[in-house]
Amino acid sequence: MKKEVIAVLLAAGTLAARAEVKKVVMTNDLTTSWGRAVTPENVWREYPRPQLVRADWACLNGTWEYAITSAVSDVPTKYDGTILVPFGVETPLSGVRRKVLPEDQIWYRRTFEVRPRKGFRTILNFERVDFRAHVFVNGQEATDVPHEGGNAPFSVDVTPYVKDGANELKLLVWDPTDTHLGGTGKQVLQLRTCFFPATSGICGSVWMETVPETYLADYKIETDAEKGTVTVTPFLKGKVRAAEVEVSASFGGKALAKGKLAADADAVTLTLPKPLKLWSCDTPNLYDLAITVTANGRTDATKGYFGVRTMGTKLDAKGIRRATVNGEFTYFLATLDQGWWPDGYLTPPSEDALRFDVDFHKKAGFNAIRKHIKIEPRAFYAHCDRIGVMVLQDIPSCRADNLQSDRQYANKRYGFYRQELKEIVDLLRNHPSVVMWIPYNEGWGQPSADKTRFTNLWLKRYDPSRLVNGPSGWNDYEGGIAHGYTKWKQPADPVPSCDVVDRHNYPHAMMCPPNAKRVTIAGEFGGAGACLIGHYQDLKGRLHSPVPVEGGRWREDNRKRYEDLVRPLVKMAHDGLGGSVFTESIDQFWEGGGLVTFDRAIVKFDYAFLRALHKEILDAARAGAEGK
Repeated sequence: MKKEVIAVLLAAGTLAARAEVKKVVMTNDLTTSWGRAVTPENVWREYPRPQLVRADWACLNGTWEYAITSAVSDVPTKYDGTILVPFGVETPLSGVRRKVLPEDQIWYRRTFEVRPRKGFRTILNFERVDFRAHVFVNGQEATDVPHEGGNAPFSVDVTPYVKDGANELKLLVWDPTDTHLGGTGKQVLQLRTCFFPATSGICGSVWMETVPETYLADYKIETDAEKGTVTVTPFLKGKVRAAEVEVSASFGGKALAKGKLAADADAVTLTLPKPLKLWSCDTPNLYDLAITVTANGRTDATKGYFGVRTMGTKLDAKGIRRATVNGEFTYFLATLDQGWWPDGYLTPPSEDALRFDVDFHKKAGFNAIRKHIKIEPRAFYAHCDRIGVMVLQDIPSCRADNLQSDRQYANKRYGFYRQELKEIVDLLRNHPSVVMWIPYNEGWGQPSADKTRFTNLWLKRYDPSRLVNGPSGWNDYEGGIAHGYTKWKQPADPVPSCDVVDRHNYPHAMMCPPNAKRVTIAGEFGGAGACLIGHYQDLKGRLHSPVPVEGGRWREDNRKRYEDLVRPLVKMAHDGLGGSVFTESIDQFWEGGGLVTFDRAIVKFDYAFLRALHKEILDAARAGAEGK
C-alpha cells in the first residue's frame, strides 16, 4: 500500500468546541526553531524503525481528534477537539496543553484508508504510548491485552478488523504517571526540583505497514570480531515452518557474504572478509544488512545494518580495571542528556531536532552520552550509530523514592520493572552505539540488595555484549556507596554482578577508589551554569540564578566555572578514573546548568575550547592506562 492512499479523514460534521482549557501545565511559552516549523503535514515523517526497513508503509502522524473523560466513564459520544500526534496531551505542540490526572482517560480517533490484499497483513505500530493503551479498529478492540508501559514500542495486527476504504481507529489511554508502577523517569504530577511535567497519551510516531502473511517481526545481531562473523537470529510470524530466510551483508555497496537459514536452525552465521570494518567513535563503520523471508510465493524484503565492536574491561599497567572498545582502553567522556524539550516535552519536535542534540556532543569533543532515565525514538540511536557517539543507557525508573524509605513499593514494582527492562534491551540490542546499561539511578524505585544483584546478573547473561553499570550514584552493595545500608555484607560470590562502580557528587567530580574489579566512573557532577533569561521556563523552583543574555560577563564566568569543574578530570583520568558524566548537555525547564539552552538557541561555549579541554582528558586517560 502506497503512502498516498493514507489520508486524515476526520469524522463528518463539525467538531465540538474545544473543552475549556484547565489544569494548564505551563504558562510561559518557549519554543524551538524546529517546533515553530511543525505542521500536521510535516510532523515526524521519517521511517521510524531504521534497522528493519520496509518499502510498504504509511505515516499516521498528524491531526487526530481527542477527548479527555473520567476514567470510569463510557466511550465518548463527542470529542473535545483536535490534537497533533505524536505529541503528548500536556505539551504545547499537541495544541491541547492540559494536565492529565490518574482519574482521567484519553480517547483518540482518526480514520485511515486501507486496500486489503489477500495473503497480506496490516500492522499498526505505536512507537510510544504512555501508559496503558487499548486499540480499536472499526469498533472492535484489536489488542488482545492492553499494552502497558510508556517506554517501548508495540505493534497490533489489525488484519481481521480492517475493510477496503476508510477505517476508524480509536485509542483509549490511561496514564497514572508517578502514582503507579511504570517506568516514568522524571515525569511527575507535582513539579519539584529536578522533576518535570508528565507527557501522557500518544507521544511517539504512529504508523502502518503491509506485510506478507509470513514476515520478519524482528531479529537479533551477535558479532564476533575475533572469528570475523555476524550471527543473525530472525524472529518470524506466520507460517514459520514453510519460510525460507536469506541473509546478506554488504559494505559501501559491495556484497560481502550471504547465507540461508538451515532447516531446524535458529540463526544464520555469515563470515565477513578481513580486515573487519570495526565500529568505534573514530570509525563508526556500519555494514548493510538485507533479510528476505519467502513463504507461499510471497517475499518480505527488509533492510537494516549492524556494527562490529567488542565491549570489555581489562587491567591497565597499574592493575586498575578500565573499559575497552575493540580491545583498546576507552574513557567515557559524557554528559547527562535528559532529552526534554520546551515544546514537545519527552517528544522531540522533529527528527532534525533530535539529531542536533547528538551532533552537539560530537562537535564538542564528547565521545559518549548518558541518556538519562529516558528511552529516545529509534532515530536517536541510529544517528549515534552513524556518527560514532557511545550511549550509556539508563533504564527509566519509577518515582524518586529511595529504597530505604519505601522498600515495599520497590518490591511491588520489581516484576513490571524486569519485564520493561527486557523490552528495552530487546529494543536497543542491535545498536552498536549502546555500550552500557544503567539499571538503577540513585536508588529510585530500586529493590533490595539481593534483587538488585539478580537484575545485574540476569542483564549480564542476557546481553554479554555490553557493560553493566552498578547502581548509579548510591545503593551499591558491592564496594560503592550504599546509603543507609551499613549492615549489608559482600556476597559470597567474589565476582561482582556488574562492571562499573559509579559515584555522584555535585558540583565537583568524585570517585570511588580505582580498583581491579570494576571500572570507576564519576557518573554525575557539575550542575553549575548560566540560566539565560528568555531561554528557560521561568517557574518557581528553578535551580540557578537567571542571567541576561546581553551584557555582563556570563560567557567568561561560565567558561571559568566549567573549566574549574572539568580540568581536575585530567589528573583523575590519568590516575584511574574510567569515565565522567557532566550535568548536563542541555538546560531543562528551570535547570540552567547545561552547555546549551533549553530551546537549543544558544550554545554557551566555543566548540574549539570544549574540544581542546576534552582532548586533554582523553589523552591523560590513555597515557595513564599505558603506564606513561
